[in-house]
Amino acid sequence: MTGTRKSTEDHGDGNWTNPYVQAENQRAQEAAQAAYAQQPQGYAHPYAEPASAHYTQGAYPPEAQAQGVASAPVASYAPPWAPRRQRRRPAFSLARRFLCVLLALLTLATGLAAATAYWAQTTLVDTENFAAMTESIAYDQDFQTSLATAVTDDIMASPAIETYLGDGNSTAWYGGVQNWLYDQTYTLVDGATNSLVTSDAYPQLWAQVISDTHAYNFSGESRPAVLDLSAIYDQAGASVQSATGFSVDTSSLPSRTITLDTGQNIWPINSTVNTLIWLASLWQPLLVASGVSALLGFLLWPRNRFAYLAFIAFSAAALLWIAGLLGGGASLTAGIQLPASNAAVLFLQKLSETITASFASYHNGLALNLLIAGAVLTLLALLSAIMGLTAREATARIR
Repeated sequence: MTGTRKSTEDHGDGNWTNPYVQAENQRAQEAAQAAYAQQPQGYAHPYAEPASAHYTQGAYPPEAQAQGVASAPVASYAPPWAPRRQRRRPAFSLARRFLCVLLALLTLATGLAAATAYWAQTTLVDTENFAAMTESIAYDQDFQTSLATAVTDDIMASPAIETYLGDGNSTAWYGGVQNWLYDQTYTLVDGATNSLVTSDAYPQLWAQVISDTHAYNFSGESRPAVLDLSAIYDQAGASVQSATGFSVDTSSLPSRTITLDTGQNIWPINSTVNTLIWLASLWQPLLVASGVSALLGFLLWPRNRFAYLAFIAFSAAALLWIAGLLGGGASLTAGIQLPASNAAVLFLQKLSETITASFASYHNGLALNLLIAGAVLTLLALLSAIMGLTAREATARIR
């Protein structure tokens, strides 16, 4: 009894000088440290530290340990390894941005081409719109005077008049009378043609002239461009016959159809017209390509997509404005050989001014619309950014 109680007093009341207890505690501590060393470095967890000896071994050892029997070491708590969450960039982010930039360039190129092609289709290729655009030329005073003079000169040089009256420069013994008759006839013919271009029938005649000219030049064939004045010549022949009594066959007069392309096998006006016909036929595919590329870029852009569309809209507006500025200041008659007819030259010059003005007006108007669309998209982009920040702050507060 005495030995047992002495052992209890020495080693059973929390006295840790018992060699058995020290050995077991040492092994338990080494096992805990070894288990902790196997955990991935950099993971801070409050339970990953080795347990203290006080909690590893109780103050009251079991009976077997109290009698000197070795007990099994107590393993420390080893929490499962969990990687720290890191914010990762979207996969292929750089490639997506580069692809979106290419799509934006494709959108701008095809969109600008589609806008020009649509203008060519609706303004030049369409007969009614072309006639409406060139209507102002018919009422230009200089052009009317030049047209009347050209018709008068052509009629006075016709065989029906030249056979009897000559050319007004006769040197024969009867030349004085003949030249006087020529001058009187010229006055009558000139009065008839000037009355024609200012009459109520002139607008309808001019519409027919433009229709015939457009049908010939926009046929898609490779041939010199012309100004077909057949309708005016036919009416002028009838007016001259009524005023002078001379029956003039205007169908054989050389200026009835004025050739605008005067080069030899090189017809710049015809080539330009055929190119515009080809471009005008592509406005729908170009518009679809522009829309599809813009949609793909919108879907692939990794962040604020409305800002992406706003950038495209502002860029397109700038390109259209530059195109309108350059096109409005261009001269379509520069660098080409002009015809000898003064009426044809005036027609080409007035037509060039009308076409360039229409081109500039159309592109500038479209640029203004895109500026408005870009402003709306910018507001949507700002609103989207604000909503995104608000949503992230709300999520952070919940966490």
